[in-house]
Amino acid sequence: MKYVTSDIHGRLDRLKKLIETIELRENDILYIIGDLVDRGEKPIETIEFVMNHPQIEVIMGNHDEMMLYALKYKDEKQIERWGRNGCEPTIEGFSKRTLEEQENILSYIEGLPYFKIIDNKYLLIHAGFEPSRLFEHMIDKPLKDALSEQKDRLVWVRDDFIKNKALDNLITVFGHSPRIYIDKLFERESKLPYEIWIDNVYNDKIGIDTGNCYEGGRMACLRLDDHKVFYIE
Repeated sequence: MKYVTSDIHGRLDRLKKLIETIELRENDILYIIGDLVDRGEKPIETIEFVMNHPQIEVIMGNHDEMMLYALKYKDEKQIERWGRNGCEPTIEGFSKRTLEEQENILSYIEGLPYFKIIDNKYLLIHAGFEPSRLFEHMIDKPLKDALSEQKDRLVWVRDDFIKNKALDNLITVFGHSPRIYIDKLFERESKLPYEIWIDNVYNDKIGIDTGNCYEGGRMACLRLDDHKVFYIE
């Protein structure tokens, strides 16, 4: 079985509970589509946990990318941006690791892919993509190359991707934008508990961020095999 969750944000307790709930087995895969770190209590422990779990594969999120560029490359723009986005628990945990452990953590984050295509049915990505830019590049490039052309946007894009048509032959599963944000975008009232968002206009997108790091939110997991959804409070 193949499972997808997102936006862990240091909630290692919920991630472990999810693994127990879905009864993750040796031949199963759990994809985490970004944002292991920040905001929650155990971001570094979350990284260490997934690094050592053979059934978990992770895709880059914007918080993971900010951490990498701030801590490894000392990028001033990313340091400033990260400072506005709940970095304190991550910095605190990171500072308690040895230099070797810190290097291993950053090497792991740096090696994360920005997207995955699963079974020629699903595109797993943290935030989405810029549709018009992608379609323009796909005139003379395959999809993977066209996506890589806008790597800078794959962990940040929101409205343009959510509101417009995505891909014809793949369902894009994404996180990053919580359900409450998507509801506001379409001028709809959000209801608790938050549920995953399915694009019923284009039938080509599924948003699985149900506000795991926010009050009233929870962790969502989608089983790709049959679209069963699991929620962890």
